[in-house]
Amino acid sequence: MSEYIYEWEFDDTKERWTLWYVIALSIVIWLSIWWFFTKQYWMSFIVLLIAWLVYFVDNNSEDNIEVKINDLWIKISETFYNYTNINSYAFIYRWQDAEFLRLFLNKKWIKNIDVKINNNNVDAIKNAIAGNIIEDAKIELTFIEKVIQMLKL
Repeated sequence: MSEYIYEWEFDDTKERWTLWYVIALSIVIWLSIWWFFTKQYWMSFIVLLIAWLVYFVDNNSEDNIEVKINDLWIKISETFYNYTNINSYAFIYRWQDAEFLRLFLNKKWIKNIDVKINNNNVDAIKNAIAGNIIEDAKIELTFIEKVIQMLKL
């Protein structure tokens, strides 16, 4: 194996306050009760299932993610993404600062992956993957992505 061209790590913990959990739990309970009394039992089940899945995924994901770029692949945590499986990449900007590196994949179910970056390592990342993947134009977060970030989902 060849050595890494570029690597960095980032903290992926979601810092939520107690009130966030109280509000989320209240909404889940209220929706479940509402759909139960309106005899939409499946909706109650689906809301509880989604809430459990979100909680399970949140508590079982890594807090510190390591990203390594090689001349053959990009490694995110313990998963390798060969350049042949990546269509293109783009930097996601919020205001003037790059916030994420978005990889657009060839996979059927997972279409893209967002990786947090520091604004100061944009050029280093571009140089590391230059010639392997094409870059899309500057992209900004969509309204829905901004809402998801604001709600810390």
